[in-house]
Amino acid sequence: MSQELPNVKQFPQSVSINQEIIEEALALGAIKSKIIQTKTIALGSWVKLQCQYGCTHFGKRYTCPPCSPTSDELSEILLDYEKALLIHGGSELKMHEIVLHLEGRFKSKGFYKAFALTPTPCDLCSPCTIETHCQYPDKARPTLQACGINVSQTVQNNGWGNSGPWAPCSSDRNIGMVLID
Repeated sequence: MSQELPNVKQFPQSVSINQEIIEEALALGAIKSKIIQTKTIALGSWVKLQCQYGCTHFGKRYTCPPCSPTSDELSEILLDYEKALLIHGGSELKMHEIVLHLEGRFKSKGFYKAFALTPTPCDLCSPCTIETHCQYPDKARPTLQACGINVSQTVQNNGWGNSGPWAPCSSDRNIGMVLID
């Protein structure tokens, strides 16, 4: 019988603890939530092209390319993570607030590398202060697509079916994520 040490994180492995995390996301308004293996996250360099040649926020937001990590950089970053919380928020939900809240909860439980990714570009400042300095670095988070994540394939890889054709950052497909060490 092993004794749990204080201040030592234990990643949720039991179904009941995983369920507790999922239920917290649902209580915050998510439609569904699932703990996934980071190896199921689909990356592609082509996703940046979709941002660059299809999104009005490209180069205008601190959380968008070219400021956000590339798919190659995220691929390296993901080596430091084993799991992630995948969250579907529905079209009316403010996913930015939910993923930030969950990131904070994970950090308070000892998962210091927890990091949120949002479905839509940051809108904390209008206009974005990209030219000077981010006013909210503690709250600004890149989108999944800005980091090269193929959201449609990632969702499909994790058993949520086909989410339709790839689309740029949109609240229609309100998918967020929190990386968990």
